Amino acid sequence: MALPAQTKYIVGNEACERFSFYGMRSILVAYMTGMLLMSKNEATEVVHLFIACTYLLPLLGAWLADRFLGRYRTIISISLLYCLGNAVLAMADFAGDEEARKWVLFTGLAIIAIGAGGIKPCVSAFVGDQVPAEEKNGPTMTRLYAAFYWSINLGSFFSFLVIPWVRQNWGYSWAFGIPGIFMALATLIFWLGRKKYNHVPPTQPEFLKALFSRIFQGAGRACERFGGEAVARASSTAIGIAAFIVIAPIVVLLGKWAHGGAAQLATLSGAGETAAALCGLVALLLYIAALLLAGLKLAASTGMNGFLGVAGSMIFNTKEETAARFSESEQRGVRNLVRVLIVFLMIIPFWSLYDQTASTWVLQGKQMQSIDLSWGSIKFCFGAEEMQSFNPLLIMIFVPLVTLFIYPYIGRWGAPLKRMGMGILLAGIAYGAVAALQQRIDTGAQLSILWQCIPYFLLTLSEILVSTTGLEYAYTAAGKNLKSIVSSFWLLTSTLGNLLVVFLTGLVDDPASVQAFILYGCMSICVGALFLFVTSRPRFAAEEEN
Repeated sequence: MALPAQTKYIVGNEACERFSFYGMRSILVAYMTGMLLMSKNEATEVVHLFIACTYLLPLLGAWLADRFLGRYRTIISISLLYCLGNAVLAMADFAGDEEARKWVLFTGLAIIAIGAGGIKPCVSAFVGDQVPAEEKNGPTMTRLYAAFYWSINLGSFFSFLVIPWVRQNWGYSWAFGIPGIFMALATLIFWLGRKKYNHVPPTQPEFLKALFSRIFQGAGRACERFGGEAVARASSTAIGIAAFIVIAPIVVLLGKWAHGGAAQLATLSGAGETAAALCGLVALLLYIAALLLAGLKLAASTGMNGFLGVAGSMIFNTKEETAARFSESEQRGVRNLVRVLIVFLMIIPFWSLYDQTASTWVLQGKQMQSIDLSWGSIKFCFGAEEMQSFNPLLIMIFVPLVTLFIYPYIGRWGAPLKRMGMGILLAGIAYGAVAALQQRIDTGAQLSILWQCIPYFLLTLSEILVSTTGLEYAYTAAGKNLKSIVSSFWLLTSTLGNLLVVFLTGLVDDPASVQAFILYGCMSICVGALFLFVTSRPRFAAEEEN
């Protein structure tokens, strides 16, 4: 059965947007270490902080889409902001001195993080909205998300080849500017399909309405007490508070840079400071857990409906009391969402490994021998930046193969959770290969950049098993009114994975060392084994069968 006709606009938009994003990202490490003279640790931290912010901000986009604007209008409006960020980034090379170039770079990255992050959950959910209701759980959905993911890699494949070549021949201004042109093209393509889309109106679940309402009302009362009625009215608006939540962390990060560099964001000197930081993190998590439990208890005692009411009643009331107030379907929805979040939690280490292809793998590639592919007057050198194109090339080849010829014939091992667990294990094996290459480099071997094809091949298979499956899982496992929210939580796993890289980078002398690669590989293998064990429990198995 053919895919819905209107999805070609969304798929085309995604291909151009991913060309823009990955093309810009492919040259970040080279720009920071070569032009801004940053250290390996600093460049690694900046790249992963940027990626972390990009995958944190989907929470804002999902909230706007599900509560106010709907997915279509959210995508269009935030895409325009995305274009502005690319324009700012293209001006970085024109700044007067090194410090000014840093500020332009960070400002552009901050705006791009808002744009790229804001549209992510909306686009992935919007493409699923185009599938008729009777086909939501059928092969059409699987094929559509495979095509969607294929378009992502089509755009990124060409960006990894074209943008580094533009940098070599025309400089960084053009290399940062061309992604901006493609982002504008992506916005235009998406707009052209506006009259053909299936538009799902914004419908916020009652528990989220109550949650945001209490947050905003509380902020308003606090401001009224300390800042006057005018401030209270301004800060009580949802958009105002949401903008503050988004901008404040980015400004803080930029401020840290102005006072000594990225190392201040992660480096912990001495065992005492490390222990203090870990204790502080544990205390923060316990405080958040206590607030959540207090909220659930309040919801149970006050008779609140919706998700919070069901969850609170299931925890604090008897089974009989819960059954008297809520249907089995409502209780099952809460249990399913909890299981989804447990799955997402175990995906975090995968992103710590995967996203290092933009940082530590590039740093390793810089120590290897590039291949001169110049032809006549056209100069082209296939090196560490271009090597990143191998991943999307393999994705475009393997995704159709595994979707059409492997998954249908491997029985229960083709189930989404089994695929994801095997993918996490495979990522750990890929890092074993990277560590072996680094060991040879450290002993003086002159290796060709093509040796990185081995770990790229393994990591690509891992990505197919984890990421392509995760996109589908995040949509199908979500309740009707939580599509964008659950998709944003899926993307949030990447934020936490990249923040883990930032933290660990501050604790090692060289983020691209043999020891660091082995650490990440062992972590992934352990988590992969845990993932397969947990998701093989009867409750998870029953969910997959349903």
